[in-house]
Amino acid sequence: MSVQANKALIRRYVDTWNRGDFDSLCEFWAPDMRHHTRARAQGYEEVKSVVKAFMQAFPDLRFQIDDIVAEGNRVVTRMTAHATHSGSYMGLPPTGREIHCTVLGIARLEDGKIAEHWGVTDELAMMSQIGLLPEEYLAAMA
Repeated sequence: MSVQANKALIRRYVDTWNRGDFDSLCEFWAPDMRHHTRARAQGYEEVKSVVKAFMQAFPDLRFQIDDIVAEGNRVVTRMTAHATHSGSYMGLPPTGREIHCTVLGIARLEDGKIAEHWGVTDELAMMSQIGLLPEEYLAAMA
């Protein structure tokens, strides 16, 4: 696929996230895809489970693509995530609080699917916005 086609595929992927269409979202992933987080790599089934739980905790999640760059079969995005904490997340019941945080991703595409993905989310910002961090910690960071 061309660089422009790869960027278009990722834009469609993000649009699918923004519609909250979980089943269609899974169709973008290769069956043997790997998602790399800060701590470890996850396979297709684990990614499905994590994404489904996150979509339930933040059902109105929307990504705004701030930058998209591609070379060869890789597409890099810098996005801003916006959502409301409406379901249980990391043991915290819904707070109704809004989150806004930066998400960086690199997707390696193969045969029109996401074969590998590296993602970094500003989880510290997200956790502070929904109240998962102690007030003492937040005061020390100010």
